[in-house]
Amino acid sequence: MNACDAMPNGGHLRIQTSGTRFDPRTLVPTAHGTEDDYILLTVTDTGEGMDPATQERIFEPFFTTKELGHGTGLGLAMV
Repeated sequence: MNACDAMPNGGHLRIQTSGTRFDPRTLVPTAHGTEDDYILLTVTDTGEGMDPATQERIFEPFFTTKELGHGTGLGLAMV
């Protein structure tokens, strides 16, 4: 929905998957952080983009740039 809102006059939304293998030197250590095969999900759009201040907050729960009543701010937080 965010991508659609960022392209009020139309545009392109691309959802792509591919296989990848992480380099163990760049992996963030986690319980599942092993060198292995993974699926990479890439989502791109030709929307208006975000200013740096907005980019800093996009994963905060309930952060939204939409008017009151037109967004929950949960989209990217859920991702």
